[in-house]
Amino acid sequence: MDIESEVLIVGAGIAGVALALAMGRKGRQVVLIERSKQFPNIPKGDFLQPVTIDLLDKLGVLPEVTKHCAHVARVNYGTLGGINCFTGSYEEMDIPVRYALNGDHHHIHQSLFNAIEEMPNVRFYPGMNAGKLLFTDHYVSGIEADSAGKTVRIGSKILVGSDGIKSKIRDQLGLKYHLYPYEEKMAKMFAFTFHDVTHTREEASFFFGEGVSCGVFPLPGQRLRIYLALRKDIWQRIREDGIESLRGMLLSLCPHLQQEITQIVDFKQVQSIPAYYLHTEKWAINGAVLLGDACHALSPALGQGMNLAIQGAVELSNTLEEALITDDYSERQLRLYEKKRRKYVRLIQRNSTAHTYCWFVKNRAFVTLRNAAFRRIGKCPNLLKEQMLTTSGYSDKPPSFSHMLRFAGIMKP
Repeated sequence: MDIESEVLIVGAGIAGVALALAMGRKGRQVVLIERSKQFPNIPKGDFLQPVTIDLLDKLGVLPEVTKHCAHVARVNYGTLGGINCFTGSYEEMDIPVRYALNGDHHHIHQSLFNAIEEMPNVRFYPGMNAGKLLFTDHYVSGIEADSAGKTVRIGSKILVGSDGIKSKIRDQLGLKYHLYPYEEKMAKMFAFTFHDVTHTREEASFFFGEGVSCGVFPLPGQRLRIYLALRKDIWQRIREDGIESLRGMLLSLCPHLQQEITQIVDFKQVQSIPAYYLHTEKWAINGAVLLGDACHALSPALGQGMNLAIQGAVELSNTLEEALITDDYSERQLRLYEKKRRKYVRLIQRNSTAHTYCWFVKNRAFVTLRNAAFRRIGKCPNLLKEQMLTTSGYSDKPPSFSHMLRFAGIMKP
């Protein structure tokens, strides 16, 4: 082999870098390869939940990440016209970390990457494209990769496919999956960043309309970001009507942001965000395992993508450490992390899908029922607490039956 490693990670997105950091902290020999020569400036932010913040602290990178994030104490849910239905407060919860962070994706990613660059036991190879998997006695034992036209053979005890939604590693492993591209099927999602914002608050907000919704998040440096999700037919009409139509829609959802929304003067300011749902039947075979978007992805409705990536990376690092100690790289061993993570991942995926469809429904009767249900959450503190614990990362339990009856209006709050 040209290169040998204990752990070979294919893909240096946030999940791959977080795993490299976690395994590096454990003193393991790690090789991380990435087909791109430099990381793209992804046009979105990331909302870090309390459990993720706790993990970043344990990895030793929280101070650096915090420099590039805005503090968030509350999350509001409202309807057309900026009318608030309920507010969830991290500060009022009985959890170890009582706040969230929101920042630019590339700054958070770079903060973790800077940490692994200081580790002599973690080697990073940019511009290296993963090719054919190598097998020894029915176990994945490495990969052939292309680097500037030269074939490089990299051997590993464990290979981790962290190469995104359209994972080549997953395809070579023959793992079955279901991929649903929201953008191609029904919806469009965009982001707008506003500068010189004079009154940024320590809160995030979601506002739901008819076939459209938006999320409002503070950013450091007197900035604000709005995420807009809408049906494809509505977006087509806006494109035909012009930029004034886009401003009007945003104002109908967030009238309190009139000064910021006037900054939108051209469609070139609109940043498109791809959105996918991905479910993979199993996450590992002998000698290889998937991580992050390669095994699960979800609509950005809850802002949970980076959280699932980092949480999964830390959990996988514990499973890989046990595998390396026992010299057991079997599918049974590697899927232990899947067993610990799948229940929570599926719960977040279902919640995110429900949020997404609540965004896109245009039926007036359903919208009326949805808005009434949102208002009931504000009157049912136990249901709100359950939902906050789940999104914060501290619970993998779905809402109880009695709370769902209250949410539906069948029982009194």
